[in-house]
Amino acid sequence: MPIPGVKRGLRWLGDEPASYDFGLALFTAIVGYSSAAQQYTQQHYKLMVTLIAATTAAMLLSCAKNVVALRRARKKDSLHELEGCLEVLHSVLSPDWDKDGILRIALHRPMPGGEEFEQITEYIGVKPKAGRIGRKFPANAGIIGKAFRETDNFVAQRDNENYEQYVTELINSWNYTEELARRLNPGVMSWMAVPLVDRTREQVECVLYLDSTTREFFTEARQDTILKAASGIAVFIRKRYP
Repeated sequence: MPIPGVKRGLRWLGDEPASYDFGLALFTAIVGYSSAAQQYTQQHYKLMVTLIAATTAAMLLSCAKNVVALRRARKKDSLHELEGCLEVLHSVLSPDWDKDGILRIALHRPMPGGEEFEQITEYIGVKPKAGRIGRKFPANAGIIGKAFRETDNFVAQRDNENYEQYVTELINSWNYTEELARRLNPGVMSWMAVPLVDRTREQVECVLYLDSTTREFFTEARQDTILKAASGIAVFIRKRYP
């Protein structure tokens, strides 16, 4: 099973069978309470009380069962374990973050068809921001797309300090559109991308992406650490999502 995509809110609930059991519980309750009301009009009070008690108990038990099922499903689909792996890697690479600038690490998975990437974790190393998880990028652009297409590791850094020249660099060298280039973090000076490949399926499960506000951050020693960590994360992914 590949790494699951990002599902939230109604989209996630709609894919879970337990969600529909709430509707069944509601209709059962309507039938039960309607029967109780009918018994009331016929002055069968004991039977009415029995029906209300039985209907209420059945509805509560059904709802409790569905809540447990949804919690288990959410835990199964959770990507928090992967973010935990990235937290460890971040601590090893940049223990003195105030001296090394800002290092961000995230995972992106290829979407079906391989034309887009989806960010599946928060950026580890900075404050979480709404809208990052689940956002998509074209697979034919940037260092992530290059790592995916060529199934290889890549390290790069900016050629230009000037922002407008940097935007031009992203368009000419990395195949970004101007709109997308201007949405990228302007403070980033260097990048690294490592594809995590499932050798049994011979496909890229996701791409480990790192960027830094320090131009020379990705030294050979750090690259070696990243590649070793990537191998471990790839093993974890194969076991976590068999």
